[in-house]
Amino acid sequence: MAFSEKVDPELIFTKQEKIGKGSFGEVFKGVDNRTQQVVAIKIIDLEEAEDEIEDIQQEIMVLSQCDSPYVTKYYGSYLKGTKLWIIMEYLGGGSALDLMKAGSFEEMHIAVILREVLRGLDYLHSERKLHRDIKAANVLLSEMGDVKLADFGVAGQLTNTTSKRNTFVGTPFWMAPEVIKQSCYDSKADIWSLGITAIELAKGEPPNSELHPMRVLFLIPKNNPPQLTGSYSKPFKEFVEACLNKDPDNRPTAKELLKFQFIRKAKKNSYLMDLIDRYKKWKSQRSEESETESENSDSEECRGGDGEADEPWIMTVRGGAAARALQTSDDKRRPPPDTGNYNTYTFKYQFSLIDR
Repeated sequence: MAFSEKVDPELIFTKQEKIGKGSFGEVFKGVDNRTQQVVAIKIIDLEEAEDEIEDIQQEIMVLSQCDSPYVTKYYGSYLKGTKLWIIMEYLGGGSALDLMKAGSFEEMHIAVILREVLRGLDYLHSERKLHRDIKAANVLLSEMGDVKLADFGVAGQLTNTTSKRNTFVGTPFWMAPEVIKQSCYDSKADIWSLGITAIELAKGEPPNSELHPMRVLFLIPKNNPPQLTGSYSKPFKEFVEACLNKDPDNRPTAKELLKFQFIRKAKKNSYLMDLIDRYKKWKSQRSEESETESENSDSEECRGGDGEADEPWIMTVRGGAAARALQTSDDKRRPPPDTGNYNTYTFKYQFSLIDR
């Protein structure tokens, strides 16, 4: 892992408020004291994340190799004691999931977001990289409406000798059928996840969000592909249908999807600033209401920022066959009670192929 142990990150960066959680650790807003540049600081306790060190290394490696305006920039890593500081580009507009909390999106906004995500995927796939966890929570926006892919904790690399992967990894609601079945898969798995994300952006949640995530893992390979239903335009529905073809060979590439009518007619990124402004007003109003409630009752805790309720439930299974894990999971891997949010379920499965 490439990081500096000689430099104290607390001398270089001023850590400010917590802005969220990533695949590993917490994320803070911060300032580079040398340049006054605002940055995002992900802090991971390596003692607590001992089982995930390989995945953390993977995230750093993927980020350090990426150079694209559609992927969050990586500035470096520092180790202080057991705490690893990963310094990244700060995107102050929030995630697409955050922005949906203030209200639904119009098709115009969705088209812009999907176009920018496709540009990011086109870049990653041309570099033989898979994201493997495309969803609204991992799409970040700058205050100017720039859209970038984030959270590469489960990203994968397609080597020259191996054109397809067979690791079982991602978040269930967005996971492609071939990934769940542990078939060999390639960049087309990201395209399926993009189709699910398109439905999420339109409806506010992915298909099957009312079901337990483990149940969804059984249904996705068995059922017909989800469809975008409702009063949406024909080009939008055609885009989603193309992404959600169960045969990955028949799914378009990111480059091909950029030519679809729904994407070609998308407006400028600056149109997304309306969503960002709306979210900031919603968040400010919510914060004021929380302060009022907290003043009215000493015993009631202030709800604070919206990131607190979104703590993911990360489950890593290491073993032989997916079926064996799934058979026992419903009884032994119940989610935390009363989460009330489909996006709290983030799973990461990595099955060894040795005993297959």
